[in-house]
Amino acid sequence: MRSIRILAAAGLLLTASLATAFEGQVVAPDGQPLAGARVTVLDRAGMVVADGQGRFSVVPDPRLPFVLLVARPDGVAFRPVTVTRLPAEGRLEVRVRPLGETITVVSGAAPDLELPPAAAATVIGATELAQRRPDHLFEALANVPGASASGVGPAAVPALRGLPKGRTLILLDGGRVTTERRAGVSATFLDPDTVEEVEVVRGPGSVAYGSDAFGGLIRARSRMPEPGAPSRVRAVVLGGTAASERGAMAEVTTNGLGGGLLLGASWRKNDDYESPDGTVYNSRSETEGLRLAYQRELAGGVLWVGWRSDYGRDAGKPAPDSHITRSYYPEENSHRLDLGFERPGGGAWKRLSVAASWDSYQLILDKDGLGTNGVPISRDRSDVDARDYELRVEAERSLGMARLVVGLNAYGRYGLHAVNESYDISGAHRILTSHETSIDSARRDDLGVFTGVSGSVGRVRLSGGLRLDTVRTENEGGYFGDASATHGDVSGFAAVTVPLATGLDLTGQLARGFRDAFLSDRFYRGFTGRGFITGNPDLEPETSRQLDLALRYRRGAANLALYGYAYRINDLIERFKTDGNYFFRNRGDAQLRGLELEGTLDLTPRWSLQLGLWNERGEIRGPGDPVDDVPAPGGFVVLRHEPSPGSWWLIRLAAWARKSRPGPSEQEVPGHTVVDAGAGWRVGERLQVRVMVTNLLDRRYLVSPDEDAVEAPGLSLQISLRAVFGMANE
Repeated sequence: MRSIRILAAAGLLLTASLATAFEGQVVAPDGQPLAGARVTVLDRAGMVVADGQGRFSVVPDPRLPFVLLVARPDGVAFRPVTVTRLPAEGRLEVRVRPLGETITVVSGAAPDLELPPAAAATVIGATELAQRRPDHLFEALANVPGASASGVGPAAVPALRGLPKGRTLILLDGGRVTTERRAGVSATFLDPDTVEEVEVVRGPGSVAYGSDAFGGLIRARSRMPEPGAPSRVRAVVLGGTAASERGAMAEVTTNGLGGGLLLGASWRKNDDYESPDGTVYNSRSETEGLRLAYQRELAGGVLWVGWRSDYGRDAGKPAPDSHITRSYYPEENSHRLDLGFERPGGGAWKRLSVAASWDSYQLILDKDGLGTNGVPISRDRSDVDARDYELRVEAERSLGMARLVVGLNAYGRYGLHAVNESYDISGAHRILTSHETSIDSARRDDLGVFTGVSGSVGRVRLSGGLRLDTVRTENEGGYFGDASATHGDVSGFAAVTVPLATGLDLTGQLARGFRDAFLSDRFYRGFTGRGFITGNPDLEPETSRQLDLALRYRRGAANLALYGYAYRINDLIERFKTDGNYFFRNRGDAQLRGLELEGTLDLTPRWSLQLGLWNERGEIRGPGDPVDDVPAPGGFVVLRHEPSPGSWWLIRLAAWARKSRPGPSEQEVPGHTVVDAGAGWRVGERLQVRVMVTNLLDRRYLVSPDEDAVEAPGLSLQISLRAVFGMANE
């Protein structure tokens, strides 16, 4: 109730006086108006959608100078545009350029994410992804302070601010990625080569995005066709040394059916990689996928449809005892449909949007007992499949000097089925020794409605938001039999931003979140990568109280931000171990605190510097026992240079301090330093060559603090060739 009173007080302070409108027109890099562009004024909540001629208006008229964040209709960001003067008459022409290769710190705003103002938002552009060529999604977050990975191997789970296990939300295009892995969502099936952009938001996102966003959210965007753009073929082949890495990706884009069409396919395979001490067994993985996409202007807005079929194969879970018991995921299959429509609203309504997604998902885990010759002699298997859906509707309008957004977000999982089987293996023959239906049929439905309001009193900016969720879970048959539960609660935030000096702002924010357990946390009993686990139908939901402070400086080529946070999670849902088996319980309150510093600096038009530092801590209140997944203190610095058009090089130095307070399923890890380097250059008009060297000094260190952690890859070289046909290179 205290949070609600704070939000109500903030709402009373927001004025609704009349204001003039700033009008502009977005022009794409090719000089054509960008229909359906998404425009945000930096440091101001809300977004407007341009019409079919790229025209838009912003109310109230922002004070000069200001920065515009512009994105394509599919949400992919351009470089921020600084506006220092307005034309005496007519509209301002806003000409945009591609984001480029650096991670851009955008000071708590993203072009189309509904975020509280103290959130730390960064955008990883297409060229940055192409330079580093990460094998898995969690590796794409290497240059994001406060980001880490939980677990080991290809199926490691990306986490923000030490909050995996369903507390960091992963979105793929228009919908969330869901799994029944107790470690959390990893999207191991996703090949980052098929992604054009990754947005990373650190901080609570529960109001707009639901109960699984305590730590933040990660959204990966598939490449979409641009209506009216010339037809082209894009192809990439790559190879690497550490794991005999090889892969290929191809896409064809053209025009048809009144819009743009895309057909793409990808394949990537890694064998067991080499560490400084030798081969790390069971670290292999393979992904392959097929993509179809369509986008067009329609009824004054933009319609998009996308289909992805992604397959993960033989994703290993390496451990020190993998030569005795090998745990791996032979199959992870995702078939995903996303569609949406967005347009400028009528009258005072600036934006209307609707998006829906559907996913068919299957995950198989095998645990093989190996004989003396390394051949399987027994197998325990868990086979889980389900269907997911999501619907999101938003409407946004101005109220004089204030801005209002209202929305509905419904999502869930249905048809969850889980089976455990055990086999004896003799040569090519398998003999079934046990069969158990862990979950016959289960579903979880979450219906949320939310609203947000923001505005200014003088130079002080105020904002707040509320969300009401009702979560219904049902289980039929299986180990726990018929059971159901309904939980509901309120999430919210209130924030104030105060300008301290030119380019320097301070934001303070209070937030509350609510998270219900996974279906498998409640109803699953069976094999996991770590052992055998039994769910708990009586788990209570978690709630959070979160304080965020953000000090941001932006002037000229410098963009710096310092973040501090203190989070308390009540009724923490914890996995614990007894007599070699795992169980779930609610365990008191967890407290997480941290500091993060990040920034970018354009030293010259061709030289840039990026840096990040973090120091985070997590423990159970009362006894003070450390919790899992909190990253060790560390930092990085990246220096980039473009000596000529079409060529570049970079060097990255990253260091971690000793992790001296491991969690209950972790180990103490010494500090270590890693150096990476890369370069690229254009060969002719259509071909680019890119080289990336990781762990240049061949350092020996553990890949994570997990109790079953193995050594990280040693010195490795990756070479990729990229060709574009049908138009000039990007």
